[in-house]
Amino acid sequence: MLIDSHVHVFPDLGLKNGYDSVDEHMSFASSLMFHRSVGRKLSDNSLVVGREWHSGEKPEDLNFRGGDYGKFLWTVDGVDYARYYLPPTARQLDSPPEQIIAQMDYLGVSKGVIQGGHTYGRLNEYLGGVVRQYPDRLYALASIREWMADDPAVIAELRTAVEYHGLAGLFFDTASVQREGRSELPDDPMFDEFWGVVRELGIPVFWNVTSSSPELEGLMEQHAAFGRWLERYPDIACVYTHGIPLYRFWSGGKLSIPTEIWGALQAENVHTEILIPILMGGLWDYPYTEATGMIREYYDRLGSEKLIWGSDMPNVERHCTYTQSLEYITKYCDFLSQDDIDRICGANVLSVL
Repeated sequence: MLIDSHVHVFPDLGLKNGYDSVDEHMSFASSLMFHRSVGRKLSDNSLVVGREWHSGEKPEDLNFRGGDYGKFLWTVDGVDYARYYLPPTARQLDSPPEQIIAQMDYLGVSKGVIQGGHTYGRLNEYLGGVVRQYPDRLYALASIREWMADDPAVIAELRTAVEYHGLAGLFFDTASVQREGRSELPDDPMFDEFWGVVRELGIPVFWNVTSSSPELEGLMEQHAAFGRWLERYPDIACVYTHGIPLYRFWSGGKLSIPTEIWGALQAENVHTEILIPILMGGLWDYPYTEATGMIREYYDRLGSEKLIWGSDMPNVERHCTYTQSLEYITKYCDFLSQDDIDRICGANVLSVL
């Protein structure tokens, strides 16, 4: 049974999607102006790399907005720019469940896990409707305002998402806490009540361990906090989404991953996603031969029983097809047995859920 641990289902990203207004939603999504996906200057369709367009403008002054065919748009001095956060097949910036299921059917994937994030919206109620409609095909994760995890209202929202809407786990983005003005890290005792409720609900946590700063120091601080959290909550099942953020450690044509990254991933209650095309597809070409050594290191250090395949559909189609997002593992990692593949591509995530 193939199970994809990382798909996305959402309404048009240019709408309010559970926020109080479209403007509030866009204020959360506006960081995509600096995303590493393809950017273009619309007047001549020229490629814009990274922050080349930026001269210190304030994001709130640039009319950041949803477009069509995969694009978010903004305007600088009368010039329109686009960021292709989604592939151009996303005609209305949406990903309906029927489309994801059609993709799954084509590839032979039995079930998918819908992950979240603030860019997509505050969608717990919407995703509850999706999993009620397709209970045999889709699981979904709850999202919360992480920077308010010590607020009883947010704790109540999590209970509602799980107990009423039927969501199967929690997606937790570590960068959101500091991005919204809090100084605490996820292991801070301020959040103990929240984590106690997660334990009580018996749900897994899918961690997006990242930082609001592009500096490596910020990521390592968050990762260290994740490691300390694991020592305090060894009974809560966890998935380290996306796997190690390889683009952070790629320099001069080589990967150089600090040894301290591996400690947390070796904890008994952690599974790690293998999700390389969405991370490195802008630098590497299919079949991602550079990734084979990395997957071998995952395998040698963690074992196949601790690894989980995810695609990041539909976003991954910026770089490759859905089929290729699986087959770079199943066809090109010849050190994996069929039993290993069965665990990585299905059984492990099912055991977590």
